[in-house]
Amino acid sequence: QLVEELAGATIPQLWAEGGEACFRRWERLAIRQACGRRGAVIATGGGAVLDPRNWEEMRREGLVVALTASPEVLAARLGRGEGRPLLAGGDPRAAIEELLARRAPLYAQADVVVDTTGRRPDEVAEEIVARWNREWPGVRRVWVELGPRSYPIYIGEGLLPRLGELVRVHCPARRCLVVADQTVASLYGHSALAALQEAGLEASLATFPAGEESKSLAVANRLYEVALDYGLARDEAIVALGGGVTGDLAGYVAATYLRGVSYLQVPTTLLAQVDSSVGGKVGVNHPRGKNLIGAFYQPNLVVCAVDLLASLPAREVRNGLAEVIKYGVIADPPLFALLEEELPALLALEKGLLAEVVARSCAIKARVVRRDEREEGERASLNFGHTLGHALEAVSGYTLLCHGEAVAAGMAGAAWLAWQMGLAAEELYRRLLSLLERAGLPTSVPGLDPREVEQRLRLDKKVRAGRVRFVLPRRLGEVTVEAVPEELVRQAVELVTPPLGGGSAAEAERG
Repeated sequence: QLVEELAGATIPQLWAEGGEACFRRWERLAIRQACGRRGAVIATGGGAVLDPRNWEEMRREGLVVALTASPEVLAARLGRGEGRPLLAGGDPRAAIEELLARRAPLYAQADVVVDTTGRRPDEVAEEIVARWNREWPGVRRVWVELGPRSYPIYIGEGLLPRLGELVRVHCPARRCLVVADQTVASLYGHSALAALQEAGLEASLATFPAGEESKSLAVANRLYEVALDYGLARDEAIVALGGGVTGDLAGYVAATYLRGVSYLQVPTTLLAQVDSSVGGKVGVNHPRGKNLIGAFYQPNLVVCAVDLLASLPAREVRNGLAEVIKYGVIADPPLFALLEEELPALLALEKGLLAEVVARSCAIKARVVRRDEREEGERASLNFGHTLGHALEAVSGYTLLCHGEAVAAGMAGAAWLAWQMGLAAEELYRRLLSLLERAGLPTSVPGLDPREVEQRLRLDKKVRAGRVRFVLPRRLGEVTVEAVPEELVRQAVELVTPPLGGGSAAEAERG
């Protein structure tokens, strides 16, 4: 009705004037307008799922319910299909079967699927209302929109016990191999298996030694052996339960085992929840460098249970917080202000605030990934602080610094460069340094050899024509990628690698 109202023509008239493409344009406009309402139940046509932009509108605003029925029932309800151009001029039953075959994978992406065969409308309505009332109270949901590879991120408390329920909704697998390092397995492995089994899924646990050194082809090969012994098939799934190492390793195994099986991310660190679990970058290390062997392979589902973060050491919380600060600088000034105001509560792991921060961080990354899935352009903005940070990690031997700590010092150096190059105001640099220091994050790494750091910078993938390129802030919420003069690069490196006893970057800069 809204399509016809907006277009000033009936649907058959739109079809006659411009074909299906014309109708779909008006349909998209109608869905956008309808989804802007509040407290509404919106009934779309079955073809609305064909446009990923419609999915984005609908998922952002509410619960998406797919009403299904058998071809026989649909044919009986629709008769000859009057007023439905896709069913006109032939055998409606055959057309329905063909349409259902093409659209079934898209309908399966709905939050709730209700089979209406043999049921009265009031019975169907009651089930929808009941499902709505059971719909994850207090849980935030972010969608990573990538067409047929789209997936949801659930964020909130109490999600691990409902893992099996989520798998049944978002993944076709009925058997799962849970992959966790030995530390996480001892904390949460039994709970994850129990949650899957209570939902009627068969599940087994595969473990490996905790630590970055396990992110290797050798450990991946051992996991292949476990999967083969378990008999994991192509229509079954791997569950990555743990931090960034587990997500990268298990995701790489899922991407390559039997040429790809479904997998799910259940990140248990703040860093993994806000960063590495989202976006589909999976891989293992090589003796000659980190993440040199890998793929872009999207999960079916990400489950961020913020109550699991209570088991983290304080250093690990700060490690993840560096990436959250990054998101505030590159894309969300209100998030940056929230961190400035609520930092003590966040460091104390106040769960409601944690869920808010994780959800906003995931939403930023999801938007960037949607526009640049394979890191060919805009996704470079996510590397704010990482150019210098990766060099600091490498020179320190990947043992002295956590990833977030290296990124924190890298952000300090990048913000200083932006100030010196006239791209950003000094105030931005001062605010960032203040927030990093209040969060207990380093703004410099005393004692490292600045010449070695500078040499490592030359290996960065953003180097062009021999010049190092940095992601630099212009203001909160806006960054740019710029080639930096060699002398300024040297000064920035010296700023964040003062002699032992040299203090923070702020102190070095003031001195």
